Amino acid sequence: MTMPEPTPQVLVNRSCALSENPLWDETTGTLYWTNISGGQLWSHHVASGETQRIYTGPDVGGFTQEGDGALLLFRVTDVVRLAGDGSVREIAKFAESGHARFNDVTADPRGRVFAGTVGNTPTSGGVFRFDPDGSRRLVITGTGCSNGMAFTANRKRFFWTCSTRRQIWVYDYDEESGDLSNGQLWYQANEEEGITDGLTIDLQDNIWSARWDGFRVSQHAAADGRVLREIKFPVAKVSSVTFGGADFGTMYLSTAGGDDKASLDGAIFSLEVPGVHGRAKFRSRLA
Repeated sequence: MTMPEPTPQVLVNRSCALSENPLWDETTGTLYWTNISGGQLWSHHVASGETQRIYTGPDVGGFTQEGDGALLLFRVTDVVRLAGDGSVREIAKFAESGHARFNDVTADPRGRVFAGTVGNTPTSGGVFRFDPDGSRRLVITGTGCSNGMAFTANRKRFFWTCSTRRQIWVYDYDEESGDLSNGQLWYQANEEEGITDGLTIDLQDNIWSARWDGFRVSQHAAADGRVLREIKFPVAKVSSVTFGGADFGTMYLSTAGGDDKASLDGAIFSLEVPGVHGRAKFRSRLA
Protein backbone atom coordinates (compact mmCIF):
# COMPACT_ATOMS: atom_id res chain seq x y z
CA MET A 1 0.00 0.00 0.00
CA THR A 2 1.40 3.37 -1.05
CA MET A 3 1.38 5.98 1.70
CA PRO A 4 0.20 9.47 0.73
CA GLU A 5 2.77 12.25 0.72
CA PRO A 6 2.84 14.36 3.90
CA THR A 7 0.99 17.66 3.73
CA PRO A 8 2.65 20.94 4.76
CA GLN A 9 0.84 22.70 7.61
CA VAL A 10 0.73 26.43 8.27
CA LEU A 11 2.65 27.20 11.46
CA VAL A 12 2.58 31.01 11.40
CA ASN A 13 1.29 33.44 8.81
CA ARG A 14 2.58 37.01 9.01
CA SER A 15 2.31 37.39 5.22
CA CYS A 16 6.04 38.13 4.92
CA ALA A 17 7.25 39.52 1.62
CA LEU A 18 10.53 37.57 1.83
CA SER A 19 10.83 35.23 4.78
CA GLU A 20 14.13 33.33 4.82
CA ASN A 21 16.77 31.57 6.93
CA PRO A 22 14.54 29.60 9.37
CA LEU A 23 16.66 28.60 12.37
CA TRP A 24 15.66 26.30 15.24
CA ASP A 25 16.90 26.92 18.79
CA GLU A 26 16.77 23.50 20.43
CA THR A 27 17.45 24.92 23.91
CA THR A 28 14.23 26.96 23.98
CA GLY A 29 12.04 25.29 21.35
CA THR A 30 11.94 28.50 19.34
CA LEU A 31 11.95 29.02 15.58
CA TYR A 32 13.49 32.23 14.19
CA TRP A 33 13.31 33.66 10.69
CA THR A 34 14.03 36.88 8.84
CA ASN A 35 11.68 38.88 6.64
CA ILE A 36 14.46 40.32 4.52
CA SER A 37 12.69 43.04 2.57
CA GLY A 38 10.67 44.07 5.63
CA GLY A 39 13.74 44.59 7.82
CA GLN A 40 12.29 42.29 10.49
CA LEU A 41 13.28 39.26 12.55
CA TRP A 42 10.59 37.00 14.01
CA SER A 43 10.45 34.30 16.67
CA HIS A 44 7.84 31.61 17.29
CA HIS A 45 7.81 29.53 20.48
CA VAL A 46 6.23 26.29 19.30
CA ALA A 47 4.97 24.97 22.65
CA SER A 48 3.14 28.16 23.61
CA GLY A 49 2.29 29.30 20.09
CA GLU A 50 3.62 32.79 20.88
CA THR A 51 4.96 34.76 17.90
CA GLN A 52 6.97 37.95 18.33
CA ARG A 53 8.75 40.46 16.13
CA ILE A 54 12.11 40.72 17.89
CA TYR A 55 13.94 43.10 15.56
CA THR A 56 13.20 45.94 13.15
CA GLY A 57 15.99 47.72 11.29
CA PRO A 58 18.27 47.32 8.28
CA ASP A 59 17.52 44.22 6.18
CA VAL A 60 18.89 40.95 7.58
CA GLY A 61 19.90 38.58 4.78
CA GLY A 62 20.78 35.72 7.12
CA PHE A 63 21.78 34.99 10.70
CA THR A 64 23.37 32.41 12.98
CA GLN A 65 23.11 31.73 16.70
CA GLU A 66 26.01 32.19 19.08
CA GLY A 67 26.77 29.79 21.92
CA ASP A 68 25.04 31.98 24.48
CA GLY A 69 21.85 32.23 22.42
CA ALA A 70 22.45 35.68 20.95
CA LEU A 71 21.76 36.05 17.22
CA LEU A 72 24.41 37.19 14.77
CA LEU A 73 22.73 39.27 12.04
CA PHE A 74 24.32 39.63 8.60
CA ARG A 75 22.79 42.85 7.30
CA VAL A 76 23.44 45.02 4.25
CA THR A 77 26.61 46.82 5.37
CA ASP A 78 27.54 45.15 8.64
CA VAL A 79 27.38 42.17 10.97
CA VAL A 80 25.80 42.79 14.40
CA ARG A 81 25.05 40.84 17.55
CA LEU A 82 21.41 40.90 18.69
CA ALA A 83 21.28 40.09 22.41
CA GLY A 84 18.31 38.67 24.24
CA ASP A 85 17.44 42.11 25.64
CA GLY A 86 17.15 43.54 22.12
CA SER A 87 20.42 45.47 22.17
CA VAL A 88 22.54 45.53 19.02
CA ARG A 89 26.34 45.63 18.89
CA GLU A 90 28.39 45.89 15.69
CA ILE A 91 30.85 43.06 15.09
CA ALA A 92 32.13 43.92 11.61
CA LYS A 93 31.53 46.37 8.79
CA PHE A 94 30.88 45.09 5.28
CA ALA A 95 31.44 47.01 2.07
CA GLU A 96 32.72 44.83 -0.77
CA SER A 97 32.63 45.85 -4.42
CA GLY A 98 30.06 43.88 -6.41
CA HIS A 99 28.15 42.62 -3.36
CA ALA A 100 24.73 44.19 -2.69
CA ARG A 101 23.82 42.47 0.60
CA PHE A 102 24.08 39.23 2.53
CA ASN A 103 21.81 36.26 1.88
CA ASP A 104 21.81 32.77 3.47
CA VAL A 105 24.54 32.12 6.04
CA THR A 106 25.61 29.09 8.07
CA ALA A 107 28.06 28.38 10.90
CA ASP A 108 30.61 25.58 10.67
CA PRO A 109 31.77 23.17 13.43
CA ARG A 110 34.53 25.55 14.56
CA GLY A 111 32.30 28.61 14.84
CA ARG A 112 33.27 30.17 11.52
CA VAL A 113 30.46 31.56 9.36
CA PHE A 114 30.05 31.02 5.63
CA ALA A 115 28.04 34.04 4.51
CA GLY A 116 26.54 34.21 1.04
CA THR A 117 25.82 37.42 -0.82
CA VAL A 118 23.60 38.76 -3.57
CA GLY A 119 25.67 40.37 -6.29
CA ASN A 120 25.14 43.61 -8.16
CA THR A 121 25.54 41.57 -11.37
CA PRO A 122 24.73 37.91 -12.23
CA THR A 123 28.31 36.89 -11.39
CA SER A 124 29.54 39.29 -8.70
CA GLY A 125 28.02 37.55 -5.65
CA GLY A 126 29.62 34.75 -3.68
CA VAL A 127 30.44 33.39 -0.23
CA PHE A 128 32.66 34.95 2.43
CA ARG A 129 34.13 32.99 5.32
CA PHE A 130 34.22 34.91 8.60
CA ASP A 131 36.66 33.46 11.15
CA PRO A 132 36.63 33.88 14.95
CA ASP A 133 39.94 35.77 14.76
CA GLY A 134 38.14 38.62 12.96
CA SER A 135 39.43 37.83 9.47
CA ARG A 136 37.33 37.16 6.39
CA ARG A 137 37.98 35.91 2.89
CA LEU A 138 36.00 35.38 -0.29
CA VAL A 139 35.81 31.60 -0.85
CA ILE A 140 33.21 31.19 -3.63
CA THR A 141 32.59 33.56 -6.53
CA GLY A 142 30.63 33.77 -9.75
CA THR A 143 26.96 33.87 -8.74
CA GLY A 144 24.30 36.52 -8.68
CA CYS A 145 22.57 34.96 -5.67
CA SER A 146 24.32 32.65 -3.21
CA ASN A 147 21.90 30.50 -1.23
CA GLY A 148 21.48 27.42 1.01
CA MET A 149 24.49 25.60 2.51
CA ALA A 150 25.02 22.48 4.65
CA PHE A 151 27.70 20.11 5.95
CA THR A 152 27.61 16.31 5.79
CA ALA A 153 27.56 14.26 9.01
CA ASN A 154 31.26 13.37 8.72
CA ARG A 155 32.12 17.05 8.18
CA LYS A 156 34.01 16.21 5.00
CA ARG A 157 31.71 17.76 2.39
CA PHE A 158 29.96 21.11 2.02
CA PHE A 159 26.92 21.77 -0.15
CA TRP A 160 26.26 25.20 -1.63
CA THR A 161 23.44 26.60 -3.75
CA CYS A 162 23.73 28.91 -6.76
CA SER A 163 20.23 30.24 -7.32
CA THR A 164 21.29 32.17 -10.41
CA ARG A 165 21.89 28.98 -12.39
CA ARG A 166 19.48 26.66 -10.49
CA GLN A 167 22.39 24.59 -9.23
CA ILE A 168 23.64 22.81 -6.11
CA TRP A 169 27.40 22.32 -5.78
CA VAL A 170 29.46 20.11 -3.47
CA TYR A 171 32.95 20.85 -2.13
CA ASP A 172 35.52 19.00 -0.09
CA TYR A 173 35.67 20.66 3.32
CA ASP A 174 38.57 20.67 5.77
CA GLU A 175 37.30 21.30 9.30
CA GLU A 176 40.73 22.16 10.69
CA SER A 177 41.41 25.00 8.25
CA GLY A 178 37.89 25.78 7.06
CA ASP A 179 39.07 25.49 3.45
CA LEU A 180 36.83 24.44 0.56
CA SER A 181 38.25 22.64 -2.48
CA ASN A 182 37.38 20.50 -5.49
CA GLY A 183 34.01 22.14 -6.18
CA GLN A 184 31.75 20.07 -8.44
CA LEU A 185 28.27 20.57 -9.84
CA TRP A 186 26.05 18.14 -7.92
CA TYR A 187 22.54 18.95 -9.20
CA GLN A 188 21.10 21.03 -12.05
CA ALA A 189 17.41 21.89 -11.73
CA ASN A 190 15.26 22.62 -14.76
CA GLU A 191 12.87 25.53 -15.13
CA GLU A 192 9.78 23.52 -14.18
CA GLU A 193 11.35 22.56 -10.82
CA GLY A 194 11.84 26.17 -9.83
CA ILE A 195 14.94 27.94 -8.57
CA THR A 196 17.17 26.13 -6.09
CA ASP A 197 16.93 28.16 -2.87
CA GLY A 198 17.65 27.39 0.77
CA LEU A 199 18.49 23.83 1.80
CA THR A 200 19.11 21.53 4.74
CA ILE A 201 20.47 18.02 5.24
CA ASP A 202 18.98 14.99 7.02
CA LEU A 203 20.67 12.26 9.07
CA GLN A 204 21.29 10.18 5.94
CA ASP A 205 22.99 13.17 4.26
CA ASN A 206 20.11 13.54 1.81
CA ILE A 207 19.58 17.15 0.79
CA TRP A 208 16.23 18.92 1.09
CA SER A 209 16.11 21.85 -1.34
CA ALA A 210 13.43 24.56 -1.23
CA ARG A 211 12.30 25.72 -4.67
CA TRP A 212 11.49 29.35 -5.40
CA ASP A 213 8.67 29.51 -7.97
CA GLY A 214 8.55 25.70 -7.81
CA PHE A 215 5.70 25.10 -5.33
CA ARG A 216 7.80 22.39 -3.61
CA VAL A 217 10.64 21.10 -1.52
CA SER A 218 12.73 18.36 -3.13
CA GLN A 219 14.68 15.57 -1.42
CA HIS A 220 17.92 14.57 -3.17
CA ALA A 221 19.87 11.34 -2.67
CA ALA A 222 23.16 11.79 -0.86
CA ALA A 223 25.08 9.61 -3.30
CA ASP A 224 24.26 11.19 -6.63
CA GLY A 225 21.77 14.04 -6.21
CA ARG A 226 18.84 12.31 -7.89
CA VAL A 227 15.39 13.47 -6.75
CA LEU A 228 13.91 10.99 -4.27
CA ARG A 229 10.66 12.83 -3.68
CA GLU A 230 8.95 16.17 -4.18
CA ILE A 231 6.46 17.52 -1.67
CA LYS A 232 4.14 20.13 -3.13
CA PHE A 233 3.16 23.39 -1.43
CA PRO A 234 0.13 25.66 -1.92
CA VAL A 235 2.45 28.64 -2.51
CA ALA A 236 5.02 29.19 -5.26
CA LYS A 237 7.98 30.73 -3.47
CA VAL A 238 9.32 28.14 -1.02
CA SER A 239 12.48 29.91 0.12
CA SER A 240 14.24 27.81 2.75
CA VAL A 241 14.02 24.81 5.10
CA THR A 242 15.49 23.64 8.40
CA PHE A 243 14.96 20.76 10.83
CA GLY A 244 13.64 21.30 14.34
CA GLY A 245 11.21 20.02 16.91
CA ALA A 246 11.90 17.89 19.97
CA ASP A 247 13.68 15.17 17.96
CA PHE A 248 14.53 17.19 14.84
CA GLY A 249 11.78 15.30 13.07
CA THR A 250 9.93 18.42 11.89
CA MET A 251 10.91 20.55 8.94
CA TYR A 252 10.16 24.25 9.09
CA LEU A 253 9.93 26.04 5.76
CA SER A 254 9.84 29.73 4.94
CA THR A 255 7.96 31.12 1.95
CA ALA A 256 7.70 34.50 0.26
CA GLY A 257 5.31 36.70 -1.69
CA GLY A 258 3.12 37.96 1.12
CA ASP A 259 1.63 41.45 0.93
CA ASP A 260 -0.44 41.66 4.12
CA LYS A 261 -3.44 40.16 2.39
CA ALA A 262 -5.34 37.01 3.33
CA SER A 263 -3.17 34.49 1.46
CA LEU A 264 -0.67 31.82 2.45
CA ASP A 265 2.17 33.44 0.51
CA GLY A 266 4.88 34.39 3.00
CA ALA A 267 3.70 31.97 5.70
CA ILE A 268 5.93 29.63 7.71
CA PHE A 269 5.04 25.95 7.25
CA SER A 270 5.82 22.80 9.18
CA LEU A 271 6.25 19.40 7.57
CA GLU A 272 6.78 15.95 9.07
CA VAL A 273 8.02 13.11 6.88
CA PRO A 274 7.96 9.71 8.62
CA GLY A 275 11.45 8.38 9.30
CA VAL A 276 13.20 11.63 8.34
CA HIS A 277 15.17 13.56 10.96
CA GLY A 278 17.82 16.24 10.95
CA ARG A 279 20.31 17.61 13.46
CA ALA A 280 21.08 20.84 15.28
CA LYS A 281 22.84 23.63 13.41
CA PHE A 282 26.36 24.57 14.42
CA ARG A 283 26.70 27.78 16.41
CA SER A 284 28.90 30.69 15.46
CA ARG A 285 31.72 32.04 17.62
CA LEU A 286 32.34 35.48 16.18
CA ALA A 287 30.96 37.73 18.92
